[in-house]
Amino acid sequence: MKVSDYTVSSTGKKTKSVGIPGTGLYYTETSSGNKDSDPPPLPPEGNPGLNTSPDNPNNKKKRGCLFYFLALLAICFAIALYSFAWIPAIGFLIYFIIKKDLYGTKRRNIAISTAVFVTSLIVFALLGSSSTSPESIYADWGKDTFDVSETAEVKITTSPSDAEITSLELSSNDIAELNYTDGKAIITFKEPGEAALFFTANHDIDSNTVKISVTDKVAEEAKAKAEEEARLKAEQEAQAKAEEEARIKAEQEAQAKAEEEARIKAEQEAQAAEEARIKAEQEAQAAEQARIAQEQAAAQAAAQQPQEASVWLSATGSKYHRLPLKSAM
Repeated sequence: MKVSDYTVSSTGKKTKSVGIPGTGLYYTETSSGNKDSDPPPLPPEGNPGLNTSPDNPNNKKKRGCLFYFLALLAICFAIALYSFAWIPAIGFLIYFIIKKDLYGTKRRNIAISTAVFVTSLIVFALLGSSSTSPESIYADWGKDTFDVSETAEVKITTSPSDAEITSLELSSNDIAELNYTDGKAIITFKEPGEAALFFTANHDIDSNTVKISVTDKVAEEAKAKAEEEARLKAEQEAQAKAEEEARIKAEQEAQAKAEEEARIKAEQEAQAAEEARIKAEQEAQAAEQARIAQEQAAAQAAAQQPQEASVWLSATGSKYHRLPLKSAM
């Protein structure tokens, strides 16, 4: 970037200088009101720059190999750092905007500063985005079964190894979600289940697919506990029902047995009563027969003896009278 300066002394002497900052190169032209009487000024002693006059071309100073070598080195250095030239270009741009236009170069300097700012900023952006894109990626989960309360970090390996992942996405699923920050793939699990998961880097590079299972130990333990309690309750209810049925059956059997025993006893008592009745009838019949026999015997005896009036009582309580018969004369 060139810098120019123009001064006018009180004697009317005019000095015009143009140079490149940092290189020691500059051009100086001095003139007065009377060009014929004033010779062109000589360059300052020890100054490596140029001081030429259009009226005297012999004033040009020869440059050696060292000058050209240093100039080439400065150009290479400027090219290497050109991507950062937009930083000082901002300062120059502000300086030229607020500085007064004494020599009519303000518009040109602003245009040059703007061009340097824009082009160096573009170069800076291109160099910053020139990272290598991965050809393939590999996801290492470490294991394939996780608990829903876990948080897992998946190791993502790129090929080539120096490739950069600018974005990383997890395949659509209902069991997990991805948080990719600072090059780390952090997986949090939402609910139990199974899914075949893979990653997509930079919107078009897919990783290997891994079947992931997510369990919920707390829910499984609670479910197992509930099932065990239900089983014990069912067993207790079944046992209580069996005992109740056994009790009812025992009561029914006992009642049936008691009823059967009572029936048998009643039958036996009825049979005994019947036998007693028969026996009583037989005894009554025997007594009646004995009475009849007794009466017959008494009648026979009476027939053989003189007849007298007599009274007797039967076994049944009947009262009998007997009068003697008069024999025929």
